[in-house]
Amino acid sequence: MTCEARRNDAGLGLIELIVAVVVSGIVIAAVATIFINSWKTQEQVTSVTQATNRGQLVSSTVERAMRNALFFDVTESGSVLRVRTSLTGDMRCQGFRLTDAAAQFTVDAAALPLPNTAWPVWKSGLAKQGSTPYFVRTAGGSLSYTFQISTNAAPVTFSGDVATRSEQETGSGGCW
Repeated sequence: MTCEARRNDAGLGLIELIVAVVVSGIVIAAVATIFINSWKTQEQVTSVTQATNRGQLVSSTVERAMRNALFFDVTESGSVLRVRTSLTGDMRCQGFRLTDAAAQFTVDAAALPLPNTAWPVWKSGLAKQGSTPYFVRTAGGSLSYTFQISTNAAPVTFSGDVATRSEQETGSGGCW
């Protein structure tokens, strides 16, 4: 065998090159699919986490107001909660209005502003859970609440029952 014959056999053939390109393409497609699925999953997890944080903040604020309530009133088919608390300063009168788009929240030391549709938007993405009202005053004088927050995945549902720490009085305590 001559030196010239060896040089011709040393390179890649067309078939080998095509196989290498096809195998590389399959590997790149698999890695890209894994990356895209991981990205989508991360977006869903982030969306659910943010919704959970918003819902927990709304729930805990409603519960804190109710635990300190001297008077409370549920109006507008269960979408508005007005609370006169034992707290001082601006936290004395608190108002919550939940709609199918957002939670509105306001506080005042003397009286809640009217109309309640003008209260500032506090958190977004809220919705009713079916036909259940957001707020329901129970027979025992406590409050039941339920709502959900939309996400990129499934909605996150929040509900709870909270009783006041003090004896309920009638009236508004001057807040509404």
